[in-house]
Amino acid sequence: MAKVLVTPALPYANGSIHIGHLVEHVQVNVFVRALRMAGDDVLCVCGADCHGAPIEIAALKAGQKPEELALENQQSHARTFERYLIEVDGGYGSTHTEENRRHAERVYAALKQGGHLRKGEVAQLQDPTDGRFLADRFVKGTCPKCNAANQYGDSCEACGSTYHATELIDPKSAITGATPVLAKSEHIFVKLGDFADQLKAFLAKDGVLHASQRHFLDAWFAEGLKDWDVSRDGPYFGFPIPGEPNKFFYVWLDAPI
Repeated sequence: MAKVLVTPALPYANGSIHIGHLVEHVQVNVFVRALRMAGDDVLCVCGADCHGAPIEIAALKAGQKPEELALENQQSHARTFERYLIEVDGGYGSTHTEENRRHAERVYAALKQGGHLRKGEVAQLQDPTDGRFLADRFVKGTCPKCNAANQYGDSCEACGSTYHATELIDPKSAITGATPVLAKSEHIFVKLGDFADQLKAFLAKDGVLHASQRHFLDAWFAEGLKDWDVSRDGPYFGFPIPGEPNKFFYVWLDAPI
């Protein structure tokens, strides 16, 4: 008997469940049920991904608070999954809970205690109309790699490239439409390079990754793992970082946790 953890992707809580979600989650449920029929001990967990800039944007457009919109969508997700007999252990949850906040703070505290955090100044786009620092998803413009228009500030949906929002061509604030200006802000980074050897050793084990996936990740290790920015300036819909005024955990820290 094997012990298996299954974690399907967390549907983002800025809208309803779509056909892509259903395809994945039906397949995951078939997989989980097959494992259990074979006698394996399986834990399958999932919930709505409730933090970040896109939810703030959707809430602004709807005239709602972000937490209200996220809760409405999380409940809508749960009803849809129930209709299609999709089940997860403990029920379909949410990243916006006190329990998850405690987990995020615990992991952050461990990183801090281990000396794996650093602070650094970053150049960031700012909306000149209200002085708000713009998260990647609050900026849209032309992709600097393929010139596709109307792309977000972190990645291009046309060519799949990733980049910094400051690299966008003709960037605009997704909130006001104003042309953002470049300003500086202090952020908190995880020193990912501290874990490179540990990660490479884990990924090299048999059965962890398909060969093609390992080849893809080897290119990242060859370049050297870059420090990871885990903070965002307020206002931001997420968990406040303890001891850091007007700083919030970036959604990709608290959601996977």
